[in-house]
Amino acid sequence: MRPNRILFWSSSLLASVVRGLHFYLKPGEIKCFYESLTVGNLLIGDIDGLIQKDGVYVDDPDLKIGISLYETFDDDHLVLNQHNHHNGDFTFTALETGEHKICINPVYPMDVSVQIFMELDIGYVTALDSRRKGDAQNLKERALQLTYRLENIRKQQKRIRETEALFRDQSETANTKIILWSILQMIGLAVVCLFQLRYLKNIFVKEKII
Repeated sequence: MRPNRILFWSSSLLASVVRGLHFYLKPGEIKCFYESLTVGNLLIGDIDGLIQKDGVYVDDPDLKIGISLYETFDDDHLVLNQHNHHNGDFTFTALETGEHKICINPVYPMDVSVQIFMELDIGYVTALDSRRKGDAQNLKERALQLTYRLENIRKQQKRIRETEALFRDQSETANTKIILWSILQMIGLAVVCLFQLRYLKNIFVKEKII
């Protein structure tokens, strides 16, 4: 059995296995891991690198990490060659069943110790598609809920506008009636006053007061 070998076995099509590990390298050194993948396996790797400065490991944007993936069953055929910053990820979908070799190579302008954290997630493309379909279904349901709520809000606003219009019409009708009644009262008072003045004038004339 080879050193640094990590085997992942999935028990069902929707299974997903996650492994995390860390190790130390010098710039230019290469460390490889072996994975047994089957057709349809989706390999997702998340890698973070730190360099040693003054006895502690810190981030450095000058650090680059090379990732290479080989099919060992096909005479170490290179199927992935990627260079990341000091933190990043990579993905690979297995097109054939067999052993694959993942090699990590830090690149830095100085000879320092590099601490690398790596997390590997091996699942299936079908599981990813199922999650995507589930997310799409959830988004569709949320969109329908929002549409339903917006429709209810529109109906409520329409009822409010209709109620306001009815109240406004009733208020205008009541105001019109009040104004007409006030005018009629004023006319009536004016007629009564004129009649009383005319009556008093006739009395004064008869009594020869005027």
